[in-house]
Amino acid sequence: MAVPGFTQLRSSAAALAADLPRDLGFAVRTALAALLALYLAMRLDLDTPHWAAWTVLTVSLPSPDHAFAKSFYRMVGTLVGAAMGVAFVALFAQAPLVFDAAMAIWAAVCVYFGTKARQFATYAFALTWLTTGIVAYGSIADPAGAFTVAITRTAEVTLGVVCAGLAAAVFAGHRSGGLDHAQSPVPGQANRNAVRALLAIGLASLFWYVSQWENGPDFVLMSGAAVMLFAAHPHKLAATLGLLRGFLLGTVLGLFVRFALFTQGAGFETEALILLPCLILGGLGVADPRTQGPATGYNLAFMLAADPANVLNFDLDAALNTDTAMIAGVLVSVATFLGFVPIRDLIRRTA
Repeated sequence: MAVPGFTQLRSSAAALAADLPRDLGFAVRTALAALLALYLAMRLDLDTPHWAAWTVLTVSLPSPDHAFAKSFYRMVGTLVGAAMGVAFVALFAQAPLVFDAAMAIWAAVCVYFGTKARQFATYAFALTWLTTGIVAYGSIADPAGAFTVAITRTAEVTLGVVCAGLAAAVFAGHRSGGLDHAQSPVPGQANRNAVRALLAIGLASLFWYVSQWENGPDFVLMSGAAVMLFAAHPHKLAATLGLLRGFLLGTVLGLFVRFALFTQGAGFETEALILLPCLILGGLGVADPRTQGPATGYNLAFMLAADPANVLNFDLDAALNTDTAMIAGVLVSVATFLGFVPIRDLIRRTA
């Protein structure tokens, strides 16, 4: 007698295996595009080239039309978010509690309208707050450098979008697939999502303010990551837990690559050869809608933990502190969904 859970697992594994040859081609092209973006960012001496590679991994999709649409909305979110990040630092950098409250309210606003938006417009609202956070939290210790940080991040994202677009234009996609950020059908969800975002960012910010944690900015930023990215996902809790699993895997693999495989003075070619199989793995996750949640967490965590750059940083204590803060932030996102998911969603959620 077949066990239902095992039968479902075997069926899913068989479906993934059947798509593997086609997905592998997409994954290889995505990985190569990510390496191209990384190379260009390093040649331009941008301070965090991993954002360029990560952008490729986030906007690439098997369908070229979907990839171009997602890239467009990524740029919109990046430009608006970078401008807001500079504005928040300029207005509130000297008033920490006001700054924290403004970021939490801004998150709620982005989530509210993002939930009401359709398809990749939702993604634009999510990236608006995330970019605001990357610029604002990254500049709070040096408010005078906020504009430089905003320009640099925008340049890195633009490189990633261009490289992903070139790959999509040169190589035809193999499958249309469904849009992974479609509008949620649950009535009243926009209000509930806004409250989730407000509480996640607000509580994390309060902890940072009280503890004066050195890695507080990383913690707060990641506290809002899943809340923002999966606000309009039809199965929020499952997607968030998937992101957590992928984030843990990406962190471990990224740290291994950085401290066990990278060497001081290694050229780009050596770094690229080491990164390639890990990026292909991330591309395989993005290729299939069933694994996009974990792939989102994996790709982000891997690029942040590996931190490829012209001059590699081998400060293990600093890396562990940063990654611990980010994992704790993702846990806050998970806790927010667990605490504020309606009973019917818990009953009907899809594994």
